[in-house]
Amino acid sequence: MVTIMWGRLLISVLAAYALWFFTFSTSLSTFWLRLAFSVAALILISFWMRGRRLLQSFRKTRPLSLLSGVLVGLGLYLLLLAGYALLEPYVASSAGEVYLLRREAEPLYIALLLIFTSIGEEIFWRGFLLQELREALGIIYALLVASSIYSTVHLWTMNVPLMMIAFIAGMVWGLLYVRTGSLSSVSISHIVWTELVFIIAPLQ
Repeated sequence: MVTIMWGRLLISVLAAYALWFFTFSTSLSTFWLRLAFSVAALILISFWMRGRRLLQSFRKTRPLSLLSGVLVGLGLYLLLLAGYALLEPYVASSAGEVYLLRREAEPLYIALLLIFTSIGEEIFWRGFLLQELREALGIIYALLVASSIYSTVHLWTMNVPLMMIAFIAGMVWGLLYVRTGSLSSVSISHIVWTELVFIIAPLQ
């Protein structure tokens, strides 16, 4: 049984690396459509592997956990803003590479798509992967391993600051998920953060 669990985790993680390679390193269609396809695939993998338990995580939704999600999303954005102001000479070009992607679609289209991708990413990274690792390794190791994978899956971008941000965000959202047990909470947090970073108050 343990071997089966690690086997399905390995397959899922390799699929995530392959999908992020497709998203960031190919030129088929637009980046935003590639991202939507990849996230949809991660959602299907998650429900295939974990099914009903994911739905239960969405049901654990209380007003306080949703408020926590909003506040954590805002806090994570302010942390990013402070880090960018402090390190701008070193990270401005890396941020510029990310913001070039906004040229591929209208802001409203991107804003709507970010809602879908934020929810989908949380379903896979926290609802499926982190939870599976938590049951096998315990909370601390699960957080470190899941956040490391979430960071290195962005390797295809060759953008080190982005990978560092992904690790920090992965740890923060992982802790929020562990604390609330709610996918709605971390999804709201992810949505708030991405909408601020890409649409409402970009760094550049």
